[in-house]
Amino acid sequence: MKTMVSTAGIPDVVRTADVLAPGAKAGPWIVERELGRGGMGAVYAVVHEEIGKRAALKVVHQRLLGPGFNSDRMVLEAKVVNQVGHPNIVDIFETGTLADGRPYIVMERLEGVSLSARADQTKLLPDLVIGILLQVCDALIAAHAVGVVHRDLKLDNV
Repeated sequence: MKTMVSTAGIPDVVRTADVLAPGAKAGPWIVERELGRGGMGAVYAVVHEEIGKRAALKVVHQRLLGPGFNSDRMVLEAKVVNQVGHPNIVDIFETGTLADGRPYIVMERLEGVSLSARADQTKLLPDLVIGILLQVCDALIAAHAVGVVHRDLKLDNV
């Protein structure tokens, strides 16, 4: 079975070299702002310089690059996600490598807040929770049908 990489237990150390400032480029994509950080990398809001398409850019942390790092991991993630092809799973448009050698993927940018943030903001009623759970389960069923196990399912990723 294919598995997505778990980021559990990896310390989140922010290094200046990891940060992409607004205006930085990844191929034709221009960074607008950082959206979030995790154990594997950071995610940025980006816009395509020619056509204006808005997307999210996921870049691996610099500290993870080294002899044991498999740079094909991002390409594999893109292939696996596109193999599943489910409306409740973000679409991936492109993969590439920054000038400093860090691999990246460009994916669909979703607006809104994570389920974790929403649960912190307000009480979630049972009907809403069941509806969300059914959508998550539907996406997991589609992933499992092609042999993919997520391994990092959490409220912050929903």
